[in-house]
Amino acid sequence: MILNPEHTSFSKELSQRFLDAWQAGHGGNPDEVHILRGDNSIALAIPRAMVQAEKVLFNNTTNTRMLDQYLRSVLEMIADDLSSTIEDYYGREIMQVIPLIDLKAGWIAAFYQFNDNAAQQND
Repeated sequence: MILNPEHTSFSKELSQRFLDAWQAGHGGNPDEVHILRGDNSIALAIPRAMVQAEKVLFNNTTNTRMLDQYLRSVLEMIADDLSSTIEDYYGREIMQVIPLIDLKAGWIAAFYQFNDNAAQQND
């Protein structure tokens, strides 16, 4: 997909807002956000989202449920806060926001699924 300049500008703004929100809500210094777009979805991902203490905790315990729940709660809050920005830009309603966390790899992602009815109206 080739992005027009307007999409590129929005992508930079959205990436920065997601990164700033993660740093403010969680801490750490991740330095990049990846955006993946589909016909009915968009995903924002931060590689290396976990801080060193979380990596040590993950590697030294068999029960990672509390760490997962903590990261998930921060991610859900941030993802929900960005929903209206994404809806306004695309003119489409978000049907579902799915927080994705990979403790082993150390990345987080917010997957936004648009309402199919809105997609059909834009065709």
